[in-house]
Amino acid sequence: MEILDARALPADHSDILHVTPSSIYFRRKVNAEQYHISRFDLEDQEQVDLSQDVLTDHGPTRPFVKHQKVYCLNEHDRANGGATELLTIDLLSGKTEQVATFNVAGDLSLYWVLNERYMVLLHVDRVTSAFLYDTKTKQQHLIHDQRLYGMTENYRELYFFLVTLQDVDYIVCNTRLDEFSFYDALESGLISPEDPIDHSEGLLIASLETIVSEIELGTEVLSFKTLLRLDGEGDTVQYLGEQAGFLIFSAYTDRLNEEVFYQIRDDTDVTELERIRWSDYEAFDFTYDDVESTIFIVNDRSEQHHEVINLRTGARFLDRDPFERVLRDRFYVHETIGDDAEPMVTIFDAERYVRHRFDDAYYMIVSGELVILSVNQL
Repeated sequence: MEILDARALPADHSDILHVTPSSIYFRRKVNAEQYHISRFDLEDQEQVDLSQDVLTDHGPTRPFVKHQKVYCLNEHDRANGGATELLTIDLLSGKTEQVATFNVAGDLSLYWVLNERYMVLLHVDRVTSAFLYDTKTKQQHLIHDQRLYGMTENYRELYFFLVTLQDVDYIVCNTRLDEFSFYDALESGLISPEDPIDHSEGLLIASLETIVSEIELGTEVLSFKTLLRLDGEGDTVQYLGEQAGFLIFSAYTDRLNEEVFYQIRDDTDVTELERIRWSDYEAFDFTYDDVESTIFIVNDRSEQHHEVINLRTGARFLDRDPFERVLRDRFYVHETIGDDAEPMVTIFDAERYVRHRFDDAYYMIVSGELVILSVNQL
């Protein structure tokens, strides 16, 4: 476990892009609109800017890391209609390549990097639109289905991600419905009275090839298929990670206090793995570890201890602090609020039986590595 002086790393928890055993890659802000893509080396505690010149992005800056490359935007003189470059920066060599140049009024934002070929960009010029850019053909196509870029009115959140199942690329979407805009969607006919009101509506899936083809044809509503669908307020769908080439999801039904775990092989093959009735456990609380796809319940607790059960293995853990995440079956992570209302992070190293406490701290899992940003180790 590496403990760094956060003062040597000029970034906050939203700036971390990629982590390796030797380096941390991050966005180093120069000001509100300008930034560098930088690397912080753990061994010598030195910082190196990979971007030779300062980069500019007037909108929400969202660099993406795919296959050891950072994808980001660089805007030139927007007030005078200057160009916006789509760049890639190699994490190892620092080599910068210009993938595309766009000359449009208003502001561009890189919304999503599907893979090395397809990018989704947002264009804001009084109204918001989105287009798919093909780096191979250099063509761009307007995206009419606003679900693909979160402008749905009736959805509060959509969690999109790209996965490969049976050697086929799929776009998967974990959808959540907004309780307040639900009624507007009813009146407009976008959804029916049978649709759920709150929390996760369901799990949508479509092959990348299908979505790209439909966007190029100008399809108004993309043909996402519903894999899981719930029908009540308080019901949730939870993404639990990928295991051995499969997706693992759970569907919790509030009225039954029951959870069903599913294995997904492709867009037609959904297999039930197990079913848990939470009332049988009478647990105080339960939580998902989305790092290693583990389900925990707090079975017993007092001022001196928490007893937590791993439902996948039956293993029981006794500790005086709770935890929400486990990394590599070794690091138990707990996030809380300190006496001064600042966030705190506790890491229990079960191998060395050592506890680390960090004040004014954030943690995240990036590239499979645990990263903690803190101003003080207690």
